[in-house]
Amino acid sequence: MADYDPAFVDPGHGNSRAAWISVIVMLVAITLGTLFFFLDMPMLVWASAGLLVIGAVLWPILTRAGHGPTAH
Repeated sequence: MADYDPAFVDPGHGNSRAAWISVIVMLVAITLGTLFFFLDMPMLVWASAGLLVIGAVLWPILTRAGHGPTAH
């Protein structure tokens, strides 16, 4: 059997608290935005859009705070 680099096989996707938290925040924002759009609540749709942006900005902030991926 050939030798292989474990980092090549497992690049570490999904092993970061920063990634999980920010993706969960963005999924909640999309879910709430869809619900508020259906219920015709435009201010809350825009608030959900703001939460989506916060979720995207949260990822690098949490990574710099030490919750990013760790070396194998």
